[in-house]
Order: sequence, then C-alpha cells, then structure tokens
Amino acid sequence: MRNQIEFYRSRGYATVFVCVATHCSLVETNPDWQYIRDGIRELGADRTFFAPIDNRRFKILKYVTWVQHAFRGTALDWIVFTGRSARLPDDVIRSLRQLPIALIHVNHVFTLGFAQRLLGQVVRSGDRVPMILETHDILAEFLQGRGEINPWTHRPDTVDELLHSELSYLNKSEVLVHLSVDDFNFFKSRLPNKRHILVMPTIDETFVSEIDTAYQSSDSIDLLFVGTSTDPNRAAIKWFFEQVWPLIADRGYGVKIVGQVDVLVRTSLPDIYQAYRSCFVGPIAIGELRSSYRAARCVFAPMVSGTGISIKTIEALALGKPFVGTSKAYRGMPMDLILQAGLQAHDSPQDFANAIIGALSLEQLAAAASRRAYSAVFSKQAAFASRDEALRVAAAS
Repeated sequence: MRNQIEFYRSRGYATVFVCVATHCSLVETNPDWQYIRDGIRELGADRTFFAPIDNRRFKILKYVTWVQHAFRGTALDWIVFTGRSARLPDDVIRSLRQLPIALIHVNHVFTLGFAQRLLGQVVRSGDRVPMILETHDILAEFLQGRGEINPWTHRPDTVDELLHSELSYLNKSEVLVHLSVDDFNFFKSRLPNKRHILVMPTIDETFVSEIDTAYQSSDSIDLLFVGTSTDPNRAAIKWFFEQVWPLIADRGYGVKIVGQVDVLVRTSLPDIYQAYRSCFVGPIAIGELRSSYRAARCVFAPMVSGTGISIKTIEALALGKPFVGTSKAYRGMPMDLILQAGLQAHDSPQDFANAIIGALSLEQLAAAASRRAYSAVFSKQAAFASRDEALRVAAAS
C-alpha cells in the first residue's frame, strides 16, 4: 500500500488513504484503533482517515445482507457487509466532497462495499470515477484455509461457495490488479472479460536503507526466519526441525526465529518448542528486527503451505541476503526470472539442507543472486511500470 501511495504521488496525484474496519469489534471506542492509526499513518498518504464500525448500521445490514443473498450468504459476504457498515465522520465526508477525485483504489474485496458507498456520498451524480481493485490473494482459499466460520450458518463454507461470492464482487470492477502470478492466472481464467494487471510487490527503499545502517552486534546469525503467528509458518517450522535440521545439526549453525510464530509453536508443537527453545526470540521491536536482518548470514523459508505471495522472501531478496526457500516460499513468483537470477526452490529435506550449506559457504555469490532476482522482478521501477498500465486502463474504462 505504501508502494501505491508512492506511485500515485510520483504521477502528480494527492493521496487520501481511508482505513476501513472490517471486523464488528472495531467500533470507535475500541482501544486497538490507536495502534492501527500509528501503523497506517506510517504509509505516508497526504491525508489519512479512519472509518470505525457504526454498530447500528452493522446490525441492520446483518439481516438485510442475509435476505439479499437469499439466505445463502458466505463468510466473505459477512466481511464485505461489515466493511460497508464502517462510517467516516460527517466532517470528513464534507471535506472529501470538495476534492476532485480522479480514481479510487480498493484493496481487497473486503472494502469494496464501503468504497462503492463512499463514491455515492462524495461524487456528484452523473460523474464517473474509475476504480482499480487490488486482490492481494485468492480470498476463498485464504478463508477456507484458516477455517473461517460463516456467522450466519455457524459452519465453514465450501471453497466453491466462497469463490462464487468472491467472483461476484470482483466482477464489479473493470480493472483488477493481482500481486502474484498464480492469482493473475487464476482470476484471468475465471473473469476473462475483465482487464487483469500483474504488479509484483516491492519493498520500501527506506526499510532497506535503514537495515544497511542498523546497529549490528559482533554476533552474526547463521540462519534467520521471520514469521507471524500463522498456520503456514507453524507448518514450516515443524518441517524444518523434523526433516531438515537433523541433516545439518552437527555443523554448529545458529538459528534465530523472530516473530509471533513462537506463540503458535509453543501451544501446538510443544515438543519442538522445548527442544529448540533457544532459537525462538518472539516479537521484537523494529530496531531489533533491522539488527537481526543485518546480522543474518542467510534467510531461510521452509514453507510447505501458504497462499498469495511470500513477503518474507521478497524482503530477503531486497536486502541482498543469501536465501534458501521451498517452492511455496516462491509461490506466486515468475520462476523463469527467479531461475535466471541464479535461485531455485529446494523441496526435499536433503536438497534444502544442501542449499543451506551452499549458501553459507558461498555467501557473496548467494547474495548476488538475491539482488539480481529482486532487481529483475520486484524493483520499484518494475512495479511502477505495471501500475502505469493499470492506471491507463482504468482511465480509459
């Protein structure tokens, strides 16, 4: 999203970022809003507004939406109507009406209903404002994978049910931007009459430069894994310690696992957590994260599941770190360009172990391959060129 803001600013637009609540707990009095505000303002938009849930509107839409979907609404429909029940203050609506709105960029179908309602509130009747919808993921697979319960039926929806809902929303936008090759191919085959643009994610250059100048202790980190508390990260840690680590344990490598994944491992994989407790650092401040990245000799991603595209992989490549990953770590990426840069996936435990040994033995060569891959696929120049195409198509539509 920061890349979106930088792109539009570079093309002469002022940017207004609206953070939309998509969970019913995020009413105006929820204390979590303070953390959300702090994080969202870091994106750097010219103006930033926040839309908490209007509880009265939420209660009404809960029943209206259920009826509109003929009592067959899905968990995705629930999230979309929840977003529609978010509300900007009246003074913000009045200020937006004074702006010459040239384009609305929607992130996730979750906020599509809100965006459509907002357009009706701030754009004069008869004016047409182009819309770009950025998908970020195949949400049907994402929701099904995390076991999302349909609040209306109190049971999980099938993937087909969720996908039917997702496609019906995506069909309302003329231009669809996708952040992975897999998502691009998936949606293009199902919505062939829409315009589809592939924009690979990029890493903020400030983040990279801050790591280059971050404090580094005298102790280097042989193997670094950065992960939040998700099932794919838990499964990755399980596979690594059960299948790969026994093959290289005698080499004396130091392993550091950063992020909230330690909570999930501690509760669901207690034996692994106790055996390798010293490896788990847990959540750390941004300054410590920068130091950890700088001290890392190799970033590894032993992913065996996951959807969308792996930001941890792109971060490692952006930082020019030797990187070892499975096919799932490279999910959604153009593998022909990745291979040309000198990187490849390692899916068997022995191949993964050998790749770690090779990366740590030939650090400079491995680092150069990461930099080539990032430059070819994920650079800001490449992303902006694709966003230019999306903007051109949206304006023409």
